Amino acid sequence: MKILIGIGVFIAVLFFLGVGLMVLAQNAPPPQIISNFTELDKIEKISRYRSCAGHTTVPQDMSEMKRSMKHYFWVKPEYLGGDTVKIFSPYDGFVQVVRQDPQEGLEGEIWIAPKDMFVMLPPVGRWMFSVQHINIRDGLKQGSEVKAGELIGYGAVSANNRDTFDVIFAKGSLSPKEIDNWNGPFSALDSVFEHMSSEIFSQYQQKGIASKEELIISKGERDNSPCTYKDSGPYFLNQDAPSNWAVLK
Repeated sequence: MKILIGIGVFIAVLFFLGVGLMVLAQNAPPPQIISNFTELDKIEKISRYRSCAGHTTVPQDMSEMKRSMKHYFWVKPEYLGGDTVKIFSPYDGFVQVVRQDPQEGLEGEIWIAPKDMFVMLPPVGRWMFSVQHINIRDGLKQGSEVKAGELIGYGAVSANNRDTFDVIFAKGSLSPKEIDNWNGPFSALDSVFEHMSSEIFSQYQQKGIASKEELIISKGERDNSPCTYKDSGPYFLNQDAPSNWAVLK
């Protein structure tokens, strides 16, 4: 009986230790972007955070609705094609998710968790960097270690298919939630530029982006001027409106 009680206590301690570590991991500060993640010379414009470009991308708690809380990177026409725009890791980390689903129009998706004491825990609820619509570099898989500035793939863009790839800074959830005909997998979202070092952002300033505010629409501004859906969503009308985009020089 004492042995059984001891085993039970040990299991309980492990359980509460695991829960405690998960809570700490989910409250860990977001990683900082210390390396540029693409070739800016090949980018024409970037959609603003909370723009009306593309489709709705919002947190599952629905604290914000009818807006795109990510950035679309629009590739210049002369660089549309196979493996022409490189994508790099923005910090030291580990690949947590690799997904490819061509049937749903998703060539490739990759999520990178920061290299820290929590990296061995499940990535749910942790701030991570992601790129969608990417041709993932051969050899990368879940658990692969990557260094800041290391090649992780190429934008999956082509003249016959799409002009953009997507950059997301978010916390994932356990399961997706349907919001306005879109399966939302995020418990929280933020602009990748809010977590970019001044040194790296200076590269965007050299391209004519004077401040990070030019790439971000405030919550209040968007609340007062919500996006309009085409039909019942999730895609927006007037996606090419200049107010949705920051143009690079």
